[in-house]
This record gives sequence, structure tokens and C-alpha cells, in this order.
Amino acid sequence: MKGQRINPEKVNPMEMSQMSSMMGMMGLMQKIGKSKRKYVIKLEKSHKKFLLRFVMEIKKEFEKNYGNTSQMKGVLLFLDYIKKSCENKALKELKVSYEEFDFLKRMLGDSLRGMGVLQLKWYEIHKKISIKIMRTQYKTLLEQMK
Repeated sequence: MKGQRINPEKVNPMEMSQMSSMMGMMGLMQKIGKSKRKYVIKLEKSHKKFLLRFVMEIKKEFEKNYGNTSQMKGVLLFLDYIKKSCENKALKELKVSYEEFDFLKRMLGDSLRGMGVLQLKWYEIHKKISIKIMRTQYKTLLEQMK
């Protein structure tokens, strides 16, 4: 695949940051599933439920967009592993590799950033409240993962 040329004068810093983040994410996706799971993430019951819902939504999107590609098999297996671990009530911790941990943190951070950018009208008060609640859940989950 040949690289695309970009005029540096027409790219603002935010777009450049997003492109850099996307390239880092693509590199992580290729490394997922290839190393040993040494790191332990301790999760509370409420965080496990929230992470389960988040992973199920992410998995649906990945399967819809990248279902047949060989590069995504590791990511899909990792998402299945998280799903099974979160559904198991006896487990209170999740074992991941560094790449998987970084991938999960970036996915949560990108989702949190995306919710912060949303501009809703005054009459969409219910959506604003639910997004505010979801943002606090994302923040507490990210704090617990650090």
C-alpha cells in the first residue's frame, strides 16, 4: 500500500494528532495476541458490567467493518477473552499483555474523547444526562486501570 501525500500547511494540529493516534492503534492491533498476558487488572463488579457492554459494542463494530481480515483475528479473540472474563462472576481480575492493556486504554480514552466533543441541543437533555453518566463511568474505569 502506497502512502498518501499530505500538504502540511492544510492540516491542523488536531487532525495530525488523530492520525498519529490511529497509526499507533493500528500498530497495537497487529501485536495483540502475540505476547504473554502478564499484567493484572483488578475490576469491581460494576466496572466488569460496564466493560462487558463496552466490549460487546466494540466487537459488533469490528465484526461489521473488519470481520474477514486476518489482522483482526487477534483483536476479536482478545475481545472474546474479555467478554468471557467479565461474564465469569468468580474472576475479579483480568490478565492482559502490555499491548492489550494499551489497546484497551486507548479505546476507552478515544470513546471518552468522542463523547466530550458531542454538541447537543437544549431539548436533548436526556441524552446529555446519559452521556454525562457514561463519561463518569469511563473516567472511573480508566482511573482504576491505571
